[in-house]
Amino acid sequence: MRKLRITPLNIASALLLTGLLWQVVDGALSGAAITWIFVLLLILVVADQFFRLLLHSLKRIWIAEGIFVVFVVLAIWILNVW
Repeated sequence: MRKLRITPLNIASALLLTGLLWQVVDGALSGAAITWIFVLLLILVVADQFFRLLLHSLKRIWIAEGIFVVFVVLAIWILNVW
């Protein structure tokens, strides 16, 4: 059995799903917003698998995915401010 390797994109995916479920239970989301959240979740899963195939060391995966998450958050913030 393979060891479970937690990475920043796994954590981001879990937080995204938790936020999605919270919003659905609260009734504050539209159908379009749910679709976009699932698209973002799919992108996170694909990016995580890409980094796992590209980098074999868990330390390098953490560094690369951490930088990726920070970059995406900054890009989203800049687009919202602009």
